[in-house]
Amino acid sequence: MKQTSMVRAKIVALGLAALALSVPTPALLRAETSAQAARQPNSLQVRVERLEARVRPLPTEADRVHVVLLVFGNKGGISAACQNDCKGLRTALEAAFADDPERLAFYDLTGKNPKTDKVYTRDETLAIIKGLPVGPNDNVLVFQSGHGAIGNRNDPEMSHQLVMDGCTLTRAQLQRPIEAMKPRGILFLTDCCSGISKRPALVNTTEFVSLVGPNVETIRNLVLRPVGVVSITAADDGKLASASFRGANPGKAGSAFTVALLRLWYSDTTYTSWPQFFPALRIETGKASGGQHLARAFQLQDGSVEARYSAILPRIVVPTAPVFLGR
Repeated sequence: MKQTSMVRAKIVALGLAALALSVPTPALLRAETSAQAARQPNSLQVRVERLEARVRPLPTEADRVHVVLLVFGNKGGISAACQNDCKGLRTALEAAFADDPERLAFYDLTGKNPKTDKVYTRDETLAIIKGLPVGPNDNVLVFQSGHGAIGNRNDPEMSHQLVMDGCTLTRAQLQRPIEAMKPRGILFLTDCCSGISKRPALVNTTEFVSLVGPNVETIRNLVLRPVGVVSITAADDGKLASASFRGANPGKAGSAFTVALLRLWYSDTTYTSWPQFFPALRIETGKASGGQHLARAFQLQDGSVEARYSAILPRIVVPTAPVFLGR
């Protein structure tokens, strides 16, 4: 019995010794971890470093804003109004950056391509988009005025078809190459329809007012501060947008949505973020269109405190008129 106990004790001792030899020392663990990190590019250390780089606070403002202007503006019909939209937006931006114009870069596709003397084709438009010299602290503003329609009711944002003179591109086809560049922020503003209708167009009365200076602080807040994606169009899903307007037009634009946008950009009220600005834009679009349509926000994630609550902002209802001027 005593001998059996001694045998068992020896077996246990040998087992513990083997186990001790198999357990790596702290120094060995550190060496192995370092070796694994060197061999594995997706190691925990590398992932942490990448995460820290992503969450590292960005400057308050973007270094530069790249502005792409797209238009249906050379084929008659609504062309004149659409060209005025692009000109009005550009004028307001240039006034806001008068003291530091180097922070504003325009890629104006509203005329003809000087290389071909024809309107920009699909491939030419995408080549310019993909070739934007975007830095990590730059913002990109895409503005389109022209025809438009929703291609997929279940995905109205990415299937939103934007019609220019030489091509039709969806929001996704324009936005995804920009996202691949990883800019600080993307601003997507489109003045076009979100549906199709065969109703006859009626021209609204127009009223031009003397041009006053834009609210520089509002414009710079909205184009320099965003971090994320802001995506807005002229009308709710299934609605038409007006290629004319009612009321004051300080920015000398041509269509209700852009007229409304520039009214607010030329107003005394200063806005600091897109979630704060959008409810006013929605109301103003209703006024400028005579109640025919309201601005629609796909995304308002501009990195501001207000963006956390953008999903529960109240929807402003403006009575709709029985007729549309659509495109």
